[in-house]
Amino acid sequence: MPLLIVLIVFFFPIFSPVISSGEINLNSGHLSANESFELNQIDSVFNNSASDLTLLRSSTDNDLMQDATMTVMGIRKKWKEMSPEFKEIASKYFLSKPSSADKQSLSKTLTRSAVSVRGTHLLPNWVETAHFNIEWGNNLLKSDSGSDSGKIVSCSAAFKIGDVCSGIPDFVDKWADYLEEVWVYEIVQLGYLKPAGTEMYLYDVYIANTRDKIIGNGDDLTPSLGFNFLGLTVTYCDKDYFQICKDDNLHDSFSYIIVNNSYSNDQTMKITAAHEFFHAIQFSYPSIDDWWHSPSDHWWIEASATWMEEVVFDEINHYYTRVRSWLRSPELSLKNTGSSYSDHKYGDVIFILYLTDVYLKSRDFVRNVWENDEGGIDSLNSVLAAEKYGRVDFESAFKGFIALNAVADIGEAYGGYEEGKQYGRVAVSKEHGDYPATSSVSSITAPYELGANYIHFLPPDNDDKMLTIEFDGADGINWAAILVKVRSDGTGFEKDDMALDPSFKAGCHSVDGFGSVYSEVFLVASVLIEPGLMETAPYSYNAALGNKCPDTAIQAFSVALVSEEGPEINGRSDKRCFIATVAFGSSDSPYVRILRDFRDHYLLTSMYGRVLVKSYYSVSPYIAEFLEKHPPAPVIVRYVLFPLIGIAFLMLNSTFPAKIVLAVFLLSTLSLFVYHCKTIRKD
Repeated sequence: MPLLIVLIVFFFPIFSPVISSGEINLNSGHLSANESFELNQIDSVFNNSASDLTLLRSSTDNDLMQDATMTVMGIRKKWKEMSPEFKEIASKYFLSKPSSADKQSLSKTLTRSAVSVRGTHLLPNWVETAHFNIEWGNNLLKSDSGSDSGKIVSCSAAFKIGDVCSGIPDFVDKWADYLEEVWVYEIVQLGYLKPAGTEMYLYDVYIANTRDKIIGNGDDLTPSLGFNFLGLTVTYCDKDYFQICKDDNLHDSFSYIIVNNSYSNDQTMKITAAHEFFHAIQFSYPSIDDWWHSPSDHWWIEASATWMEEVVFDEINHYYTRVRSWLRSPELSLKNTGSSYSDHKYGDVIFILYLTDVYLKSRDFVRNVWENDEGGIDSLNSVLAAEKYGRVDFESAFKGFIALNAVADIGEAYGGYEEGKQYGRVAVSKEHGDYPATSSVSSITAPYELGANYIHFLPPDNDDKMLTIEFDGADGINWAAILVKVRSDGTGFEKDDMALDPSFKAGCHSVDGFGSVYSEVFLVASVLIEPGLMETAPYSYNAALGNKCPDTAIQAFSVALVSEEGPEINGRSDKRCFIATVAFGSSDSPYVRILRDFRDHYLLTSMYGRVLVKSYYSVSPYIAEFLEKHPPAPVIVRYVLFPLIGIAFLMLNSTFPAKIVLAVFLLSTLSLFVYHCKTIRKD
């Protein structure tokens, strides 16, 4: 037997204070309201005040949050901004080890000569594999069948029989196997960076909620984790002499994983290993420092970790429930991480699956994004623009994605997702089978930025018909309107992009063969990249049988413009409100916006209103030009417009009976105004 040489140099690491149940005081009078909120969040995650140290679940794993990484690391990222009082309290929730990587912290063995445990073992029970150090307390409620993992190369004294590790709980044996399997797949096969520090040290994994109630027996530092979390990845709170966390960049920081003490099946353990270890990998990329700055970009971190579950363990389909929930709320932003739907960021995995399996057919894309030095949507856009991926862009990819989701269950054979039949279809906002059909969508049911609505049109019979759909989106919004046509013979679908006027955001599209060639048609109304849009964007649509779109595609709603920006007056884009723009000096004036909103919501939604708008646009450029050449005139017109603006404001914000009275008065006034404008033009 080869001689086992162990080089151990004793030193005195500074650890976190021992935390026992209920020991942390969260009611410091020196904390700000925001800090108190953040501290309560940490406490709810780590659950240090729980009276039961061996928290067990009563619900299934599918009902639980995957992890609390985003919550905790979001707080760690803001560490520099926090007060000393906050740091002193919050640092007690994190494990700590020596921060320096010096020779005195090494304890190498012949069986694992390359790496060792950083510092020392914090807990009394531990096993070591080629790449991981797994530790737990004295209250692990898992039996042992006598079948030990072949991945374990060293263990604590309690499990040593001579030089052999034996009698280790099955629960720990499984973690050793699953974590090593994940390492090989994510690091070796897929080529991702190793977590920070693992060139020299084993990666630490702690089994939560295994501390017993005996003080001072070595397991007092065992972390707790809320029973509704499967796992957590977080950076160490390395200590200095002032007992506060260091402010290193995240990608330079050593991290560790906490897993819970209870899982309903082995499959959940496997996908937790894949998910949490990918977080550890993410922390090693320099771009993570930028990703964490914006909460609107956190979705990519969780979505790509969820994607890794499917990549490593394709046979396990825990992510199905995430995707199905996501498809039930397609109006929410791709970047949504709100408390109203905390599962959404995991369900965003469907977008990554679209990119890697359908659109690009390359799994390297995810790694390329992490290797990019940008963050957020900019990073995705930059990688998509590379020659390797055909020099495409994010918005083009996103439009293909939302179109496919109309028929998400169509299957890979017809251009869909590989496992699309398990996803089901996206939820529709409205369904029509009788025509003509007219409707408007607003409030919470309308789409957010990078969200979409689906309007479902069914033919009244199997005869060949023409379906004409008119769309009118809120002004000034980056809209996409797409028609998805499902073929009657079951051979797939076709996608048509509706051309929209760049200013009015209105358009029209006709579909031949409705009822014969196509058994279903979807109008997909989506807001593309629209920075600053915090609420939903309203829109309206009409659908009729037998009528083609007008020769001018958007004539049904407005008059087409000849340029992307629209006509200009002295170099300024007028956004089609010529006279008001001159009168108030800017097309972005709040008064001009009121008039545009009134035009979009009232005039352009009726035949007579559209005729009136068309007449106005035929004469208003001449009037605007006249006003600009006579400087006092715009001021006079400004005061003339104020009553109309007031009426428009009331129409937009009044009750229905009041709107009827105001509408009659306003239309009469505008008719007289247009008549006089035409007289001026003739003169």
